[in-house]
Amino acid sequence: MRKTNWPIGAIAVFAAALALAGCAEQGDLAQLNQNEFTLRGMIASDRQQINSLKQQIQRQNDQIEELKHGATGAGGDASSMNDRVASLEAEVKALQAGMAATPGAIPPPGAPADSVGGAPAPGMPSAEAPPGGPAPPAAPAEIAPTWPSELDQEIADAATSNEPGVKIYREGLDAMKAAKYPLAVTKFTKLQHAYPKSALSEPAEYFAANALFETGGYDQSILQFNDLVMRFPKGKYAGAALLREAQAFVKLNDRIDARLTLQKLVADHAGTPEAEAANTMMKDLASD
Repeated sequence: MRKTNWPIGAIAVFAAALALAGCAEQGDLAQLNQNEFTLRGMIASDRQQINSLKQQIQRQNDQIEELKHGATGAGGDASSMNDRVASLEAEVKALQAGMAATPGAIPPPGAPADSVGGAPAPGMPSAEAPPGGPAPPAAPAEIAPTWPSELDQEIADAATSNEPGVKIYREGLDAMKAAKYPLAVTKFTKLQHAYPKSALSEPAEYFAANALFETGGYDQSILQFNDLVMRFPKGKYAGAALLREAQAFVKLNDRIDARLTLQKLVADHAGTPEAEAANTMMKDLASD
């Protein structure tokens, strides 16, 4: 029987090739995870635009109804009102046509306007479930936000900070403490635009996202949390931002993206209090 001896150099090359293949697979997986995270941010942005269009359509429909009632008792001016009604109806059709590019964005003929995108627009009543149909899944147990305690620490640190933009930052923190969330968002956004390279840019975006969450702007908060994690993946608030982002998805009844966000949190920040809270949330979501 002939014996084949592999040269030592060939063995080393083969081993290196195997190691590179393993690294390539890990790199591909990391890239896929990053692409998925970026895509979810784009989806959240699209959802926000759809909701804005839905509200615009509703306002136009309200104007049409008001003009129709006015035309009924307007006498000689009814003709101009009818023209205005026709113009508004054309605008509504144009808006709906613009939304048709988004799959599932336009309801079927005869469906109510608030069914666009499968979820009611903010301030619009949701459709009732059909009699005898399955009850909607229960919301997972609410996890208390950590930003109030983090805010107190930031206020204390900012009192002695010399970072660029610290005055604006302190004003934002004070507004946040006073529950003046729109003002807080304004201040934090001003800081980010004026001093993008300041070390305060990261916490400013984190607290701005939480302020948006507290006002019910869940879509906008998702975009902010997503941007924060992409810019500072190992930052001080990355884990807390992912947890809060998942909670915002739950508020929007988007449990799939909530689970994906929680999985990323557990994978990227294992062993942290945020990862422990994420595991609790995932168990609640899985039990629905």
